[in-house]
Amino acid sequence: MNEPVPFNPTEYLIEREHQITAPYVPGVEPLPPVRSLARVIWEHFGRIAPGLVTTAATLLAWGWHEQLPEGSTQPLWISGLLTALAAAAGTVSAAKQHGDSDTTRLAFAAGGTLALLGIAAWTPIWSLRALLWLVGTAAVYAVCAPLWRGDRRLEREQRHERVMAQTEGRTQIALAMVEGQTRVAEKVWEHRTEVARVEGISRTVEALVAASEARETRAVAPGDELNVAALLLAAGHEAPVELTAAEREETGR
Repeated sequence: MNEPVPFNPTEYLIEREHQITAPYVPGVEPLPPVRSLARVIWEHFGRIAPGLVTTAATLLAWGWHEQLPEGSTQPLWISGLLTALAAAAGTVSAAKQHGDSDTTRLAFAAGGTLALLGIAAWTPIWSLRALLWLVGTAAVYAVCAPLWRGDRRLEREQRHERVMAQTEGRTQIALAMVEGQTRVAEKVWEHRTEVARVEGISRTVEALVAASEARETRAVAPGDELNVAALLLAAGHEAPVELTAAEREETGR
C-alpha cells in the first residue's frame, strides 16, 4: 500500500522564513567589512573631538591676546566670570538629591578649561600657553574617558543581549522542529496502525464472506460446516495442519 509522504509544517515554515544565503561555520566569527580611512575617522571622531576643541579654543585665545592692548586683564575677568558660572552649575548639580554625576563632572571640567583659556589669552609666554593647552586637553580627556568606558560597557551589554536573544531564538526554532517532527512521527505511526487495523478487518471480513459463500455453495463436505480448516480451504486460504491422536501423544512425550 502506498503511503503518503509525511508533511512537516514546522520545517516548511522555517525553510521559508530563514533563507541561508552564505555558509555559516559555528564558533567562527565572520571577517569584518573593509572600511575606508574616512569611515574610520568618522567612527572615532568622538575620540578626536576633545583635542580639536581644546586646540581650536587655545588658538582663539592666542589670537585674542594679540588683539588686546598691553597690560589688559580682560581675559582674566571674563574667563573668571565664566569659570564661576560653570562652577556654580556644577555645585547646584552636586547638591541635588538626584543630581547627575556626569553633569557635575562636565560643569567643573568646563570651568577649569575656561580658566586655563583665560590665562592662555592673558599671558604672553609661549611655553606657558603650550603647557596650559596640554593640561586642558588632558583634563578634557580625563573627563571624557569614563563616559567612553560607560558607552563601551553599554555596547558590550547590548551585544551580549543580542547574542543571548539569537541563541534563544535558535533554541526555540530547534525545539519547534523537534516538536513538529515528533508530532509528525506520532501521526505517521497512528496512520500506519490504523491502516494495519483496517487491513486486518478487511481480511477477516473477506474470509467470513468466502466461508459464507462456501457454505451456501456447498463447497465443503456435509458435516464440515463448523470445521475451521475446511472452511478456510474452501475460501482459498491455507488451513492449519491438525495432528492425529498418536502424533499428539508423541509430541506430548
